[in-house]
Amino acid sequence: MKAPYLGRIDLYWCQSCNVPVLAKRCSACEKATEKISITPPGDVRPAFAWDIEVINQAAEEGFGVPLITDERIVLLNSVPGFDRFDEIIIDGAVAGALRFDVEKLHLEFMPRLEGAARIWAAGASKGFVEVARDAAKYILDGKSVLMPGVVDFDRSLQAGQEVIVTAGGRVIAVGKTRFSGEQAASTDKGMFVKVRKRAGTGDNRIPAGGQGREALLAANKGVIQSFESEAHAFIKKTIDTHDLPVVVSFSGGKDSLATLLLVRKIIEPKVLFIDTGIEFPETLEYVEKIAREFDLDLITAEAGDRFWKGLEVFGMSGRDYRWCCKVSKLGPVAKIMAESYPEGFLNFIGQRRYESEIRAKSGRIWRNSWLPRQLCASPIQNWTALHIWLYIFREGADSNPLYEQGLERIGCWVCPASSLAETYSFRELHPEMWQRFEKALLSQGFSADEVRFGFWRWRSLPKGQKNLMEDLGVEPCDRRRRAGLAESDVTRVENLASVLGGEVTDDISLRAGLCLGCGVCLAHCGHGAIEFRGGKVWVGEGCLGCGKCHVRCPIVKYLYDVVYN
Repeated sequence: MKAPYLGRIDLYWCQSCNVPVLAKRCSACEKATEKISITPPGDVRPAFAWDIEVINQAAEEGFGVPLITDERIVLLNSVPGFDRFDEIIIDGAVAGALRFDVEKLHLEFMPRLEGAARIWAAGASKGFVEVARDAAKYILDGKSVLMPGVVDFDRSLQAGQEVIVTAGGRVIAVGKTRFSGEQAASTDKGMFVKVRKRAGTGDNRIPAGGQGREALLAANKGVIQSFESEAHAFIKKTIDTHDLPVVVSFSGGKDSLATLLLVRKIIEPKVLFIDTGIEFPETLEYVEKIAREFDLDLITAEAGDRFWKGLEVFGMSGRDYRWCCKVSKLGPVAKIMAESYPEGFLNFIGQRRYESEIRAKSGRIWRNSWLPRQLCASPIQNWTALHIWLYIFREGADSNPLYEQGLERIGCWVCPASSLAETYSFRELHPEMWQRFEKALLSQGFSADEVRFGFWRWRSLPKGQKNLMEDLGVEPCDRRRRAGLAESDVTRVENLASVLGGEVTDDISLRAGLCLGCGVCLAHCGHGAIEFRGGKVWVGEGCLGCGKCHVRCPIVKYLYDVVYN
């Protein structure tokens, strides 16, 4: 997968202070910093204690010793890939990567030369292949490891395992085995290790540790002040330019927290929290805690059990079938706007360009086509995750505890956009919640293996997932499932038909019979003609028959257009 370029990567390292710096000069010692080469998009974040524990567990499993044994700043850089793949940055170098193996369903440590040298020096007892000195020069010149040059190896090695290649007590390469240690013991031919990286002439000296959060903040003081000032100027200008009520969307995640902290220094806004009904319990508690501590004027838009009802109507949502966001998130906001903000509002949102290609192409001010009366603005559009965390650390604000329990992104716990690694973290955190969801997936027709390997996250599987499914021997379920349509109320059908000139069509009948009362349609009626009777949409006398509410109804947009057609 090609790594996307989403914005400038300004990651540097102060060799004097031994901390990362988001500028060319360190604010603490005022010395020039060195550019760090990482894989785009470069949305680096600090590793928390849980992350370091997992990294060490993976290193011990593969090599017998931990990678990180003292206090020092560790960064993680999420790299686009099949699933979780985080580059591990220590002391200004990429020491390796933490990768989730989607076939074995566990995390493994993939060392680069920096990490390999560290764990070999620490006494690695596993995951090694030693070659003769005369074979080493061929490997360093670009060859792979052939059995005739091997003098020793870990007999427990498995085929496809990450290994360190040594010669004369020095790490010369890292790579992956082509066959097992047991097979290697009975042959003197063949390529044993496919080499991925080879050693150069660099210095493997390990800098002294002991750096903590205070040193990190001191080194980045200037750049964070600069980013804050620019964000404040943007917020002021946006408020002055648009004569609208001001709100901040607060999801309980780090980006919305940073946005809230920024905006509150300019104006005391209303704060909008959307309870989708599928929020983590930790998030609900955290939002309440922040609301109390900051004395926020909190508006909560509630979806109730609409996701679970929608599951029976739409089938499981997917990365390519995102009805859930419209029904459980945008619908409740549309109702709030119709009731309290008929002219709309200015909503400061924690969106960043480094999150996705779509967001990178978005301007800092935009309108959501599903909520056209909401004007959105992002003061942190050009911030990386590390900018966000440094700002939160500096402000002394508490973050959602889920970040320190293995989750990189905080959202709905049933979200199909989650990585498979995140779903397994969630299973461990809340097994009873996972069991409920697993039962729902099985009732949708997914097999146990489709649930186990995360194939439920797409309606139409992409090529890579299809290939994985074939490799694993998993049979796909019928993803063309349609909701059973109960007999529609004739009066309701005729009422809804008025939005299209009175003609009763299949999509009108479907909308009338399966309406969840989500409220998305409210955002598209400028005449106050929509109401709800018995929890379902009803069109009043003010309707002009424009049809805007109809084409944006999730029943029509997803179920009718995608499934039935």
